[in-house]
Amino acid sequence: MISTLKRNEKEQEQLKSVEKALRILGAFTMERPQMSIGDLVEQLGIPKVSIYRFLRVLMRHGFIAQNPETHAYRPGIRMFELGSIVLRNFELRKVAFPLIAELSSNSGETVHLGVLDQDRVVSIEGVESGQSLRISLPVGKRVYLHSTGIGKAILGFLPDAERQKILAAAGLPRFTPHTITEPERMEREVATIRRRGYAVDYEENEVGVRCVAAPIFDAYGRVIASLSLSGPAMRIGPNAVPFLARMVIDTTRKISEAVGYKI
Repeated sequence: MISTLKRNEKEQEQLKSVEKALRILGAFTMERPQMSIGDLVEQLGIPKVSIYRFLRVLMRHGFIAQNPETHAYRPGIRMFELGSIVLRNFELRKVAFPLIAELSSNSGETVHLGVLDQDRVVSIEGVESGQSLRISLPVGKRVYLHSTGIGKAILGFLPDAERQKILAAAGLPRFTPHTITEPERMEREVATIRRRGYAVDYEENEVGVRCVAAPIFDAYGRVIASLSLSGPAMRIGPNAVPFLARMVIDTTRKISEAVGYKI
């Protein structure tokens, strides 16, 4: 009982620390892009010693930077990077949605747009099939890369070092009898995806579900997202995969070109 209370107290202290750090970050605005410790103390009511300690940690992780001349503090490059990700995903969704809707209508299947988030893929946009038997992947859902079409399409075009780091962190857990769980086989799968330009999930994440997916590239040729077409295995048989893959690739090329990629 005592240990539980101590653990809860420790968690509460940690949450308070996170809240203070977020309040410091939130204090910077367009009107006040740089602030001194005195400014932060006055605005937030947090003791100077505490603010200084939080600023040191935030600087170490790139969220805060200090002007070497004025010694004032400002948002760091990591904040810019996170903001760029948000804007990129917003623009990507805006560009992709009508093309996603068109692909879903033409194929009769569910289509989803996903982006890499650490060692998972997150669905950020989608259009469900109008058929009574359809596959659903809720927007915001996080899935593994190695077992899904939407994940393997990204995995296949990441730099080798980044791919290996992700797989080392996430592992290759088995979800169905068809899931690839051997590193050597996964590497062969990556080579196949790169060669043909698309990925296939043959009931590897969920029995009875098949997916065909292709990558989306930015202006620098980096894979930034993927598009998957999903449906029941009874409708997406092996003979249908090449035809559906061409439809998916045609759509991802249009999206890639719209965000600056030169084919």
